[in-house]
Amino acid sequence: MAFLAVGMTANAETIVTSDDDTKASQGVELGKGKDANDRWSAHVQLGVNVPTDTPEGVDFAPFRSWELGLTLLQYDYTPKNWNTTFSAGLGFGWRAYTLKGHDKAFVKDSNFLTGANYVDVVPGSIYGHVDDLSSNVHITSLSMPLLVNQRFSKNFAISLGAQLNCNIWGRLHTSYELGDEDVDIYTKNLRYRPFTVDVLGIVHVWELGLYCKYSPMSVFKKDKGPEFKSFAFGIYF
Repeated sequence: MAFLAVGMTANAETIVTSDDDTKASQGVELGKGKDANDRWSAHVQLGVNVPTDTPEGVDFAPFRSWELGLTLLQYDYTPKNWNTTFSAGLGFGWRAYTLKGHDKAFVKDSNFLTGANYVDVVPGSIYGHVDDLSSNVHITSLSMPLLVNQRFSKNFAISLGAQLNCNIWGRLHTSYELGDEDVDIYTKNLRYRPFTVDVLGIVHVWELGLYCKYSPMSVFKKDKGPEFKSFAFGIYF
């Protein structure tokens, strides 16, 4: 990231050959600003969460842990004769963290959330086998991406920056089959962090982007749930 930042600075005042050139991964243009140097846009990101530094006994399934981000309104400003664009957006983010396997479930004990064997979680399971057990945490956020985009050619650019998250809603969902009965259990009032910051990087090729995001702050407050960090990657457009 430091290498890319140096390269972006060195190329910051490269002159754009034509105002009509297609910029990589513009997203959906919502309108122009006061002049040709600024505009409003919208973007979508869809990816996979890979929790890291997880505590012992809590294992997640990366390809059952998804995230979706919608930047509903983003302001993009490109100084005249620059190939560098500064952006600030506002939207929503949704993340899911799903436990690995089908024999573990989250359980909320007082104000602490932890993983446990299903026989300690599911009523009646001690008398029979539980099928298709799935347990995950969902977090919904107001998000604000702050990005610096450096365009290296007509169809290639790189963005670096941060994403600020105001986490407004969280829920635990555990589902399973017990005999012929399908059961869904929802638990609210999770003690997640109200505010987190992510590091975000995007490689734009043509109209498609590939993003990676690192979340160095744990989802849950200290001593209120399993503390872990996460890395996400996926598509951005």
